[in-house]
Amino acid sequence: MRVACFLFPHFVVQVEVRDNDSLKGRPIIIGGLPHERKVVYDASKEALSCGVRQGMPLREAYALCPQGVFLPLDEGKYANTFTAILTLLANCSPVVEAGTLGSVFIDLSYECNEVQFVEEVRQIIEKRFQLHPFTSIAPNKFVAWAASRVARPGKVIVINEREKKDFLKDLPVCFLPDSSRTLERLELLGIHRIGQLASLSLAAVSLEFGNEGKRLWELSNGIDGSTLIPRSKVPMLEDQIYFEPAAETIGQVLASGNELLTRLSQRLKERWQCCLRLTISMHFSNDHIAQRVVHFKEATSCKETMLRHLKQYLEKARFKASVSEMRLTLTDLCPEGGRQALFLAEPLKHRERLASAISWLRQRYGKGVVGKVLVKPNSPLPEDSFSFTEFDL
Repeated sequence: MRVACFLFPHFVVQVEVRDNDSLKGRPIIIGGLPHERKVVYDASKEALSCGVRQGMPLREAYALCPQGVFLPLDEGKYANTFTAILTLLANCSPVVEAGTLGSVFIDLSYECNEVQFVEEVRQIIEKRFQLHPFTSIAPNKFVAWAASRVARPGKVIVINEREKKDFLKDLPVCFLPDSSRTLERLELLGIHRIGQLASLSLAAVSLEFGNEGKRLWELSNGIDGSTLIPRSKVPMLEDQIYFEPAAETIGQVLASGNELLTRLSQRLKERWQCCLRLTISMHFSNDHIAQRVVHFKEATSCKETMLRHLKQYLEKARFKASVSEMRLTLTDLCPEGGRQALFLAEPLKHRERLASAISWLRQRYGKGVVGKVLVKPNSPLPEDSFSFTEFDL
């Protein structure tokens, strides 16, 4: 099996810079404001050069880098961006596994020209999302992941079966998925490079570190038998429109959005479903992308409801370029909600509403879906004390 790894270094920082050009080149610290009792989730290379580290208290990070830009952690935005990348990759390869946030593995078993394929996918990602992954190709997941960490921007690093052990030997042992305690013990034993661990016998490493040691020894020798675990696809409905020429006014975009939502709403109703989330993606003529996620308070399949939210977003947003593409995605799909109504009071009320409800249920589920209960008061057995018959107004 040949595996490609797409690793987005400092993924959340890249997402924030993509959405705000003014942050480019500045020391960015993500996790919260300096006075909050939280820790650094991620930081840009400019902030890291000041001594800021992941997991460090924000107050300490501020003392080291007072000129830094402190941003709150927007987990929803990062997750949505990562999901969109996974969806794109799923259209390129039959097997895609999501690693940690910002790392993805894909199966290359069906590709004749691996390097060309990975390079084309990388270019698509960069054009569509303005994010820049480090890419690698290797015989297994661990070697591919390690290679992507040392890859150079814009270049695919390729490790062959014969080269994997030599490639790993000079890498630090912190590249291995070991616990902090095991890492400390390795350093106390003078083992700082993966090659040093690989040169030891399996028996010695297993005796010292148990089952974890066996796994680490195998990885240090480039042995990784784990298979890719395909990502389960999230049910969704999606439609998009390309503007030729690019749309200059909100009216043009809104009119096209109305067409998209008409089709999406119809597809929802055909599936007897509603949605709880609408994702609006706007691609601009200057290659920028804007994305907005709308969470509905109640599940809906109503076009007017979704169109109202789209209109509010377009009216509040300030676009600096014309729109070249718009994509609308409905997710968090669910069955239509049921409603209770009291029809059978004495005497029978709301006869027209009852008839309409029965007609709708029969049309959807069949003629026998609504029945009438006949009680048998003198029956000796409970199961024979009632029966069903066809209900007719």
